Amino acid sequence: MADVYLESGGEDGPAVLFLHGSGASGAVWKPVLERLRERGTRCRWLVADLPGHGRSGHRQDYSPEGYADAVAAALTGVQGPVTVVGHSLGGMIGMTLADGTRGITVGSLAVVAMKVAWTEEQLARRAATADRPVRVFPGEEQARELFGRVSGMTGPAFTDEDRATGVTARDGGYGLSGDPGIAKAGPATGPELAARMRRVTCPVELACGDHDPGIEPADMAEVLGHPVTVLPGAGHNVHIERPDLIADLVERALGR
Repeated sequence: MADVYLESGGEDGPAVLFLHGSGASGAVWKPVLERLRERGTRCRWLVADLPGHGRSGHRQDYSPEGYADAVAAALTGVQGPVTVVGHSLGGMIGMTLADGTRGITVGSLAVVAMKVAWTEEQLARRAATADRPVRVFPGEEQARELFGRVSGMTGPAFTDEDRATGVTARDGGYGLSGDPGIAKAGPATGPELAARMRRVTCPVELACGDHDPGIEPADMAEVLGHPVTVLPGAGHNVHIERPDLIADLVERALGR
């Protein structure tokens, strides 16, 4: 299994790298890619399954640097500047990639739904998942349904094949392919995120849904030091709920 599973498509044009959030896979970007195709947006898209997620391998290092190093290695051979669009965890990895230290030229960065503050209760719940045994189902369909709920891929825009990107065969049946150990590192919080953003060397756009229960746009703007575009009619999974608005964001990034 590859350290980073990477898919690509679209037309000749500027490269756009999509990085998903924690617990998901690259398949969550399917509605956005369909909107870009329908609009005739000229770009070559690259969609990664992050290490420890989906079809990518597990590793020991799930720090921001570890994620960014693995993604940069998967981009070897990509020519020219890359526009990076990252959701939640993917946004933090995009910020780390955009500091100019890994041989990847990030021409523009879009960070969507970045949580910048965590309560002690939230941190404790997250840490507890790292040691929780993987649930094994007798049939693949049950595992696909669970991954659909975890990743947000529950609606008609997604197929069983999409949901299967987060499922693998395990002893006695099927379970999620993600590594529970991703939660051991703990999330990046305010001061660390602010420091990472200060090292970014390209133009940045921040965005979040107006119904995201875990994010206050003002807090996101204060910590990350940029204005936040509030996207109407969406919660945390903006790319699934309002893919048209993320396609707008991509086109703005490409136009910079």
